[in-house]
Amino acid sequence: MIPSTIDWKDFVTLAFAAAGGTFALWRWTVDQKWRRVQYAQTLVKEFFEKKNVIKACEVIDTVGDVQFEDESNPKKRHTLDITTKFLVGSFTTFDQKEENTDDEILIRDVFDDLFGGLSVFQSHIETGLIKLRDISPYLEYWIKELSGNGHVQDEAVAHQIRGYLAFFGYERVLILARDMGYPFKQAATPSSNAQREPSGKPALVRRRKATTGRAP
Repeated sequence: MIPSTIDWKDFVTLAFAAAGGTFALWRWTVDQKWRRVQYAQTLVKEFFEKKNVIKACEVIDTVGDVQFEDESNPKKRHTLDITTKFLVGSFTTFDQKEENTDDEILIRDVFDDLFGGLSVFQSHIETGLIKLRDISPYLEYWIKELSGNGHVQDEAVAHQIRGYLAFFGYERVLILARDMGYPFKQAATPSSNAQREPSGKPALVRRRKATTGRAP
């Protein structure tokens, strides 16, 4: 049966309406993606601008001396020798050691801000506010070093940090690292730094300038 003129008009109207709806949906999807990416980049920028996050990244990227501001006198500097032994001791849990030295507490305070910020990223991913791919390029270098998959810190440090994160409720950092493809090392290996230090030679200062992981 040949459709009537009215039927054809209805069909054309319906087709245009469908096309318009499809375009509107596509435009809404593009806008939502753009807003999500912008929000993710804002989070990353704010994260890397935090004073303690900057210092934690410096520690992650160094074997040797790192200077910290003296809280009682901002013009004074307090120097810490960053070694595997020192970092492992800094990230002990209460069932491993009841008290930490002042220098170890300083490291813990700095890294708690780093771990808290990374937890926020994972929380936003879980709620759908951002996607992992929105932040991965900026965090990849630091996650690799934290988790023992990088080239600066010893795997023994990553093993200790893994236990610290699990003990103090930072499981989202472990999930984030796993989902990025860099799960934390679960077993310590002999420390190259520990082997160097008894020789009496000064600790090597090793810094690697990352080409990724910088805020946009």
